[in-house]
Amino acid sequence: MFELTLLDHLRLTYSQVVVRHRTHLQMAGWRARWSRILRAAEALLMAGVAAASGAALSGRGGHVFEIISVVLAILALAALLVHLSLDLDGTAKVHAACASRLWHLRERYRALLSDLSDGAIDLAAARRGRDALMLELHAIYVEAPPEDYKIYQAAARALLSAGEGELGEEEIDAFLAKSLQARFS
Repeated sequence: MFELTLLDHLRLTYSQVVVRHRTHLQMAGWRARWSRILRAAEALLMAGVAAASGAALSGRGGHVFEIISVVLAILALAALLVHLSLDLDGTAKVHAACASRLWHLRERYRALLSDLSDGAIDLAAARRGRDALMLELHAIYVEAPPEDYKIYQAAARALLSAGEGELGEEEIDAFLAKSLQARFS
């Protein structure tokens, strides 16, 4: 028979929130990093265009500097178009906001676990708290950017390969206070 206690359910959901928080944080970091890389590439390519155009104006090298200038300008335009089409800054902010909301929810799960552990609330109140947190978690996922599913999966796989994708009991305990570990482990 399948048995899942309220504590088991809270701990499992807590661990999922931790993993998703980390994944969205990682996605925000990747997006922001790629945005900076593309901006740097655009700036370097435009500096190359300016240098090659200046050399072409001085008459040195014949058409070579004109060709180099055109090629660098095309590459700079391509980098700009990729940057604009991916909206890396905007999606980095969305993922950072999602991670922030997940962190807050994660802390509320931890507080619910500690209130239950301290006897500050009874099982019925804990169930109501769990249900409210689940609704809030659903609302966060509804607002998460849908076009990032493949990137989200890649980030989740990266966390899994690093041993951070699925949290075991010891790893869940690492995020909980010792008093919660001893009682619920």
